[in-house]
Amino acid sequence: MLMLLPCQLVAQTNELLSYKGAIELALNNNFDIQITKNAASIASVENNIGSAGFLPRADLNSNGTIANSQTKQEFSSGQTVNKNGVISKNFNAGLQLSYTLFDGFRMFATKERLALLEEQGELNLKLQLENTIEAVTLNYYQIVKQEQSIKGILAMMDVTHERLKLAETKLTIGSGSKVEVLQAKLDLNAQKSNLLLQRSLLQEAKNNLLQVMQAPQLKNFVVDSTFEFEPLASMDVIRQKIESNNRNVQLAKQMLLITDAEMKEIKSQSLPRLGLLSNHSFSRNQSTAGFALFNQNLGNSVGFNFTWNIFNGFIQKRQLEVARIQQHSNRLQVDRILSSLYTESANAYLRWLNDQQTLKLEEENIQLAEQSLFIMLERMKLGLGNYLETKESQSSYEAAFTRLVNARFNLKESETRLRKITGEFIQ
Repeated sequence: MLMLLPCQLVAQTNELLSYKGAIELALNNNFDIQITKNAASIASVENNIGSAGFLPRADLNSNGTIANSQTKQEFSSGQTVNKNGVISKNFNAGLQLSYTLFDGFRMFATKERLALLEEQGELNLKLQLENTIEAVTLNYYQIVKQEQSIKGILAMMDVTHERLKLAETKLTIGSGSKVEVLQAKLDLNAQKSNLLLQRSLLQEAKNNLLQVMQAPQLKNFVVDSTFEFEPLASMDVIRQKIESNNRNVQLAKQMLLITDAEMKEIKSQSLPRLGLLSNHSFSRNQSTAGFALFNQNLGNSVGFNFTWNIFNGFIQKRQLEVARIQQHSNRLQVDRILSSLYTESANAYLRWLNDQQTLKLEEENIQLAEQSLFIMLERMKLGLGNYLETKESQSSYEAAFTRLVNARFNLKESETRLRKITGEFIQ
């Protein structure tokens, strides 16, 4: 019971989920990461000298038969054998050891290709880690955005409640209008409706984050409702990081190397193959009729095999031609990805700069709107202000607060995209 008590307390209270905690949960539990990790493990297992063909091969073979037949034989000596129901028993067993001494360097090219495939699996895993971190970041700060929006709505509802009280007081003493009371109630209902919508969006954002993290145990959680921003390098440094750190570029370059190894494997077909053979065999043949009634052999043999394909219908030539075309496509793919990322990073960097400036402006605007709203509320309390001025001031504050929250999220989104492009999520 004492062990279960903390779990019950967590379920009944809102647990604080930090950004780093969300990242850690996602990296440990995300399904896509686990699937990609398994694929990388498979490539790692397959990368060995045995798969490449460096190790010898041993085969144990055996077979046995029992036959019942009619035998009729005539020998040069004049002897004849004509017998029914002849029982013959044959048994053979052998151990064969084969070892390839030279196969046109194919085994070296194959080992190189297997190592490159293992590296490709690791790159795919890192790319999936980056995609997951990006998804967690955007979903996490989407929750922060919705929580800040809800706080803004609740603050405006407090202002509207104050307006409603003042309007009802003025109406009671005969210095106000019922229109002000009704308008305040309409504004309050609109804010309540907006609050319901934002809370629904908040829950959707939480569900999306839970899906990425695969953490169903976090039924009730809250996040750190502040935006944290990190500085970024210059555009020149970003371009350099794209070339050296971007996982899509690295994967495209990896395909170039894999195709090179495949071409080496194809070229090895034009060279001779030399191998050693060793056999340890046993055979036993027994028959109730015939020239040899019993024959048994046990012994060893050693030999070699040598093959050299001279002509195979230009199959190798066609395979090389296809591989060269594929290699050219892979080079174009690298250039295409780099060109696309350069353009995308330039646009993202420009958005990041604009979002920074926009956030500064909106931070100034929210201070001005707060001052204006405070002054108008005080004027209304003193009976100096009017309804329209207060309504306009409140609307200006609501719009400024909405723009501020959106500006914070937009800046975080631009920053996240740039960090993903430059490969900064995974060091």
